[in-house]
Amino acid sequence: MRILVRVDASPMIGSGHLARCLTLARALEAQGAQFTFVCRLAEPDWRALIPQAYEVLLLPPLGSPPGYPEQRIDAEEDFLSMQVLLGERCFDWCLIDHYGLAADWHAKVRRHARRILVLDDLANRPLACDLLLDPGDHPWPEQRYVSLLLRDAVQLYGPEHALLRDEFKQAREGLAPRAGRLERVLVFFTGGDDLGQTRLALQALLNWRPGLIVDVVVGAGQADQAELQALCDQPGWRLHIQIDYMARLLADADLALGAAGASSWERCALGVPALLAILSDNQRELAAGLERCGAALILGEGAELEVEDYQQALHALTPEQLARMSAQAWKQVDGLGTQRVVHALMELSAAR
Repeated sequence: MRILVRVDASPMIGSGHLARCLTLARALEAQGAQFTFVCRLAEPDWRALIPQAYEVLLLPPLGSPPGYPEQRIDAEEDFLSMQVLLGERCFDWCLIDHYGLAADWHAKVRRHARRILVLDDLANRPLACDLLLDPGDHPWPEQRYVSLLLRDAVQLYGPEHALLRDEFKQAREGLAPRAGRLERVLVFFTGGDDLGQTRLALQALLNWRPGLIVDVVVGAGQADQAELQALCDQPGWRLHIQIDYMARLLADADLALGAAGASSWERCALGVPALLAILSDNQRELAAGLERCGAALILGEGAELEVEDYQQALHALTPEQLARMSAQAWKQVDGLGTQRVVHALMELSAAR
């Protein structure tokens, strides 16, 4: 089975879309799939995240780059650039994780792919796909997409389909919901532009609890690495750059400070309560859902937050509250979502 993957990564959109495509790719590789990634990657280090066994074709910059993550890009320009790289090649599937691409682009890629899988959580544009994956916790997910999908599209909804790497499933097997202790904190917002949230979080943590262990994770393109490294010059504090061992850090964490992106499901799978900053419009609904179920607390919009907002939220936490949040997070995700998605894709491949 040959699979074409269309995904981008940049400081604005982060690396989460690329990360979840890679998670699904590794699981499908075990089923014999071969991959061609077609991408725009703003940081050279993001290319290194893609296994050497996968073909990578890099697209030229767009004439008019999007100004925000949800902005549609020129479908004709994007497709023609990709077609130059692909020639006449054909694939069994095209996997698309891109807020800027919609049904007009999907129709064009049918020349190269028999079936299309779209990863989405916005429900804000037509999607001409055979299989839709939206792992968000929406009250009525089918209604959100009813006018946006092809009539016979197979739909996978909810956190039970969250794409997590095997190490999260393995780490979960040795864990249980937290009892409310608070000795270790993980700070991770995004692999892209965090709107200064990592710095604010560290400043808030500086004088909060003596002896606190703090793990700080940033992407390779983090603009203020030197300043963050200086802030991490504390006993028990460590800055981790572009890592592949997030499951281990989360398994050890009692609390996470982060954004309401794809990493939210990683935190939930390991029962880590979270304080959330909203970094973009597309994170609001997920953040609200996590707060509604009791797995997290929303600090506010990242562009508006100050150190004092973090300090107030941290000082208000109690052991009982942390224990409740951990238990609720644990219930949201069981770590088996990737296997369910692979099963659905393989079943659809065999049926048609």
